[in-house]
Amino acid sequence: MPIATATVKGGFWETNGVPSLLSIDGTNSTRDEVQYSLGRRQLLDQRAIIAALNGVAPGALASKAVTRIVADAELGGKRVVESVNLINRVTTAADVTNITNTLLRRADLITFGPNPPINKDQNPLGTR
Repeated sequence: MPIATATVKGGFWETNGVPSLLSIDGTNSTRDEVQYSLGRRQLLDQRAIIAALNGVAPGALASKAVTRIVADAELGGKRVVESVNLINRVTTAADVTNITNTLLRRADLITFGPNPPINKDQNPLGTR
């Protein structure tokens, strides 16, 4: 789904008949890292809690089960596969606080307040 449109005002794209470019809401490196981290077995329970709380108040059921092969001293033959519940409980307000403090604590925008510093010469060191 597009999230922004840029009007093309010259150059390669305009020359080739492209009047505007759409920004696609796809993956980026930060999003990939979060998806990878939450996709690991150690954090699948957190992912289930986040999914259960998505758009609802605490009290939704968070459940996630995975399968694994049972350890056996026998080297050959058919292996037994069991299902293991990583989480199977109702979410609480403490889950919301935990997610906010752990995953979303840097989601706030950084601002300079009502009077941002002046950088007239646009020096990356911020001289005036």
